[in-house]
Amino acid sequence: MSLQDTHEEEVSDDVFSLACGPDFRVKKYTSCIVNGVRFTTVDRDKNKKTQNSGVMTQGTHNGQFIDFYGTLKEIIELEYNAEERTVVLFKCDWFKLDGRNTELQYDGFFKSINVGSTWYKDDSLILATQARKVFYLPDTKLGTKWQVVQTYDHRHLYNVRETESAQYNAPAYQEDECWDGDERREAVIDTAYDIPLNRNDERGPIFDSAEIARLVKECHRGHQTDGEEGDQSIDEEEEDDTLLEYCSDNEGGGTLDIDSDDE
Repeated sequence: MSLQDTHEEEVSDDVFSLACGPDFRVKKYTSCIVNGVRFTTVDRDKNKKTQNSGVMTQGTHNGQFIDFYGTLKEIIELEYNAEERTVVLFKCDWFKLDGRNTELQYDGFFKSINVGSTWYKDDSLILATQARKVFYLPDTKLGTKWQVVQTYDHRHLYNVRETESAQYNAPAYQEDECWDGDERREAVIDTAYDIPLNRNDERGPIFDSAEIARLVKECHRGHQTDGEEGDQSIDEEEEDDTLLEYCSDNEGGGTLDIDSDDE
């Protein structure tokens, strides 16, 4: 009888798997996708136009949190004695960021690192979920051993809080039943309000009969003036014999026809 069977309430499956250790037969890969981002090793990036081997992670150096920059050398998968319990590790070469000739250079806009020397060779493994993708560009100012770091943000990933997405965890489905029109739909709001939409507690404005007669005369004069101007504009349009006709592509045309008597 194993320890897990005798103390089931004290030992969980995850703790028991970690206590037993991983399998000595490990798997290595040259490429993997973590959280929608592709990572490849340096050997696979050779002779390729794309670059997916740049890695950045946060760590401590001399008691301070800093960003470590490096390149991905190996992708290792560890399997434990339980099903679906695997861990993916990244083995990286970390560039040295301190020293007189290797200190990180930051001018307020760009960060340049010296790729000629590395450090933390005995502590080169990180979890795949701790890695962040970066790109290295040649630094034309400091020389060939220096490269500018360009961070990478995935365009299709969004940091959504768990409280907002918890109510959408139910599986999607499609109802097979359809509404045939015989049954009546229930009313959305059962409460009926007797309050009228217009106000009847205020007295409206009062106009004198002479004022109304004056407004009617002004309106009649305005209609006559518009009718005369309209006739004049119609006559002016009839005097112009030039015709411009445009047909859009959707209407099956796309040509501009000009007809004139001057031709």
